[in-house]
Amino acid sequence: MLDVRERRDGLRCREVSWLRARRAELVRVQRAARAEELLIVGILDERGALDACSAATSGVSQRVERETLDTARALEALPAIAAAAAEGHLSDEQLTAVAQLADESTDAEWAERAPNVSPVDLRRMVRTHVKPTVAESWRRREARSLRMWWDESHGLLNIRGELPDLMGAEFEATINHLVDRMLPAKGQAWDTRTHRAADALAQLCSSARHGENATCSNEDARNVDPHAPTAAAKPLLVVHVPIEGPATVAGIPLPDAKLEQLRANATIEPVLVDDDGAPVAVGRRFTALSPKITRSIRLRDGHCRWPGCDHRTGLEIHHLVPRSAGGTDEPANLATVCTVAHHHEQLIPHGPYALLGNPNHPDGLHLVLYAELTPDQANAYGLPPPPPRTHA
Repeated sequence: MLDVRERRDGLRCREVSWLRARRAELVRVQRAARAEELLIVGILDERGALDACSAATSGVSQRVERETLDTARALEALPAIAAAAAEGHLSDEQLTAVAQLADESTDAEWAERAPNVSPVDLRRMVRTHVKPTVAESWRRREARSLRMWWDESHGLLNIRGELPDLMGAEFEATINHLVDRMLPAKGQAWDTRTHRAADALAQLCSSARHGENATCSNEDARNVDPHAPTAAAKPLLVVHVPIEGPATVAGIPLPDAKLEQLRANATIEPVLVDDDGAPVAVGRRFTALSPKITRSIRLRDGHCRWPGCDHRTGLEIHHLVPRSAGGTDEPANLATVCTVAHHHEQLIPHGPYALLGNPNHPDGLHLVLYAELTPDQANAYGLPPPPPRTHA
């Protein structure tokens, strides 16, 4: 048995340069051993010799065992990357990511590039390599959760939750915005960021409980028309729309349908990039729909046009016929729908429903399931035919 204390004392006698060189050597040995392990895992997989106990035998979680198997299978078609791993040029994190990113046509390229790319950037590239589908976007939303429970012995409320893409990015941006505004009193030390984040959450709750007008002066409050339709707050987040690949928010890829839904209510800032995607110049910000059009649509509709909904706040502009399907920005193709009851995200192209008809008439719109329209019905409203229904 190795005497660890004796070995440690022996290493303490070594110079820093020797220790660094020895560590680099051991890292290469570990990486080469990992590459060989993946080859063995691939062969065991071919022979059907991997079972449910493999993860327990290896002392890893089933998630890590699945990642190992996926990497081993991918390396079958990536000989250049497998060779780079065997030579110790790729860390386990780099190898796991690049095996998902590369294919047979880019194998040699990534074998050369990946050792010089950080695992964080490789994982980001993997996330944005394939555009998510609308179904995947809805699965993210269905996975949202927020749990609260009291630790009565310490008098603390515990909070744990998960928020999907846009919801999570907006929450993060809002909390960070409030935290950054919490300056200490003159002469006082800064409080910790975790304390300020907790205070920001409490501030949000207080604002919601007392209403937006609680922070207005008495004169401002008197001038607020409680019956006027109001737009939804502008998103406090940045959505990157690259030349190729999916748009991302906080590094999370979005489906094209979600991006289209955001477009009508967002501020757009064009950025000129070079062949490598590096920013060269930034253009002037503009809105996809002019303020005059959005005001006129809100005044015309007065409330959310989802049948039976009378919400007058949190309104966004919706294209009845999506822009991607040839829809225009004319008032006859626009209607206000609310975010309060999550009605906007349930409409095409992101959701399963379609608002059809003439929005210029109070009773001119009706709600249908897009998938149930016949091709002729869809064509009559200027929509592409819905995809054929699949039967389980």
